[in-house]
Amino acid sequence: MYRAVHADRAGRVIVSDYAAAGFDGAATVPFADPVRLPTGATVLHIEREAETVDRSGRARGVGAGRLAVAAILPPGHLRTQLPAYADETDKPDLPPRAYAAVAADDAGDLMVAALLIDRDPTRDIDAYPKAEIAAKVNDALRSRPADRLVRQLARCAREYGCRAAANAFYGRWECALPIAAPANEHPLPAIAPRLDGEAEPREPAAFHATAEEVAGLAAQHIAAGGTLVSFGRACEGEPLLSARLVEDAIRLIRGTTRSGTIHLETNGSVPAALRRLGAAGLDAVTIRIASARADTYETLHRPEAYRFADVRASLRVAAEQRLATSLLIPVLPGVFDRAEEVAALVVLAGELREGSAILLRDLAADPLRALALMKGREPSIGVARAVERLREELPHLRVGSFVRPLARI
Repeated sequence: MYRAVHADRAGRVIVSDYAAAGFDGAATVPFADPVRLPTGATVLHIEREAETVDRSGRARGVGAGRLAVAAILPPGHLRTQLPAYADETDKPDLPPRAYAAVAADDAGDLMVAALLIDRDPTRDIDAYPKAEIAAKVNDALRSRPADRLVRQLARCAREYGCRAAANAFYGRWECALPIAAPANEHPLPAIAPRLDGEAEPREPAAFHATAEEVAGLAAQHIAAGGTLVSFGRACEGEPLLSARLVEDAIRLIRGTTRSGTIHLETNGSVPAALRRLGAAGLDAVTIRIASARADTYETLHRPEAYRFADVRASLRVAAEQRLATSLLIPVLPGVFDRAEEVAALVVLAGELREGSAILLRDLAADPLRALALMKGREPSIGVARAVERLREELPHLRVGSFVRPLARI
């Protein structure tokens, strides 16, 4: 039996004699899908009373002052249950994070309700020791003191631990290209569709870089051995709203080198802009959708001046432009695994070209407040079964978590 854990007011994690529980999006249920707490996970407590399940399977609180414990999982893991706790409507929303259920085994070791769905050696948590990052950043700042993008990435790497920023100082893997694009989706405070399990709110660039600055950074990264340069990272707005800048930067990059993959993460809101970027030399696009059903999509994303039909049009443009295409799905148990949601995603993703990808990452949210926004109650099949079904019904697609450096397909 897995045992419940809770925290006291001082934040100390305590293993109890109660049965461990998780929340599946509809009810508090016995803890399931146990995986040992992975390296790189963050354990934290939630300012809500923890819940357990009694012998009859009913939810019950574990006592006043005994706070729920959750884990934020490293990339490649996907939670299957949310932490079980009693909501308190008089309290403000929880900070939107990708909270996962936590329990303890008989030895007292922490476990999480999760699946390991992807591995990527470039995301090794120990790849960049902090002291080494600081030294690399300082060297770059001394050699390029006037480079605004280097200064911005230095801040992101040192203060926020952003790997895509740190990569710029190592000349490897993926490098973020910050352009301070505006936003055109405004989700409620309980939801952060742009953030995944690893992310916290970051600091967007405080200036608008020129196409020459962006292209210079990208070309230098690729020349140093980097494989991927990306527009539209989580702290950015919507890069399709800055299409002229991105288009000019892509043309400048491709005027310098044919190596490396130029990648765009987007909500797919402006298909005409995506077409221009494909013509300019964009290699790969990741389109982020929290749901393949229009009503759920618009509830979670709250789009401004575009609709889900525009997103579908962008998928068609990506196919026409022969871009390597990924669908990025922010996963919330109780929404993602609803039977109708899974069916809609299978239909939408079934239109993707062979070799495309479905990328699953935990949605950052106040779980109970986010679920309360959903209309009605629909039967769920569970996150683990939903992932199985995607792999069974879409064998021509890769189901994982990470964008791969790819050429056009």
